[in-house]
Amino acid sequence: MMSNKVKYGLKNVYYAPITLTNNIPSYGTPVHIPGAVNLTLSPVGEKVKFAADDMEDYFAENVNNGYDGTLEMALIPDSFRTDILGDTIDKNGAIIENANATVKRFALMFEFDGDAKKTRHVLYNVLANRPNIEGTTRSSTKEPKSETLEIEARPAADTSDVKAKVKQGDTGYDTFFTAVYLKDAVVNTAGANPADFSKQAAADVEITTTSNGTTAVKNVLVNGAPVPGVSLTIDALKVTIDSDYILGLNLANGNYPIVVEFTKGNAVTYTLTVKD
Repeated sequence: MMSNKVKYGLKNVYYAPITLTNNIPSYGTPVHIPGAVNLTLSPVGEKVKFAADDMEDYFAENVNNGYDGTLEMALIPDSFRTDILGDTIDKNGAIIENANATVKRFALMFEFDGDAKKTRHVLYNVLANRPNIEGTTRSSTKEPKSETLEIEARPAADTSDVKAKVKQGDTGYDTFFTAVYLKDAVVNTAGANPADFSKQAAADVEITTTSNGTTAVKNVLVNGAPVPGVSLTIDALKVTIDSDYILGLNLANGNYPIVVEFTKGNAVTYTLTVKD
């Protein structure tokens, strides 16, 4: 299998807020930050050395405390400011920065290109400082100003994992940005979209997902609304939605998402086409 000789580029930057419960992190749904410009990370840690028996390196160990660096974006979105930096939105829609706001930790996800394969990365435990505010008067040419976050990435509170990367073609690559990748993660893969739903000849909607691990269906949502249990039949990873429930939604002709959530691993999304 061919591996990269070089890497280049930066795109697909996402953040996923962290919630700690008894020092165990859970990760929110990744949110895209458009406009990636530059990411720089420098390792943090030191080499511990102990001299004995006239040997300078009788014992030596490198301590991995993660990375410090900067993330430069075209513009830091308001969602990041409210989700992570602790800003709030008042009733008039103004974004308020408060001195007593609590900054949240998050997972940072991003993608590099390579000469052979793309790689997708996640840093599990990241803290960001507020970006600088900068602007210049407009002259004969427009010079856009980027915004830069100073970040520190530390080992995860529960596993001590600092980061992970998944190469193009590996399990978990295609679903990487749907949920934070965890070591030995259960990866769920969508099957074929269900047959078109005809209002004139309504039939139950059937979808089947496959998985590389042990999991079970937790929730099913049609167009963002959870399907009640009385309208669902679940057989392992096969889901059947009662036709009467779909008819009762009074959906106009068009395409609608069906999202299946699982007890372990990523959610998967199908497209249901409704027609007369």
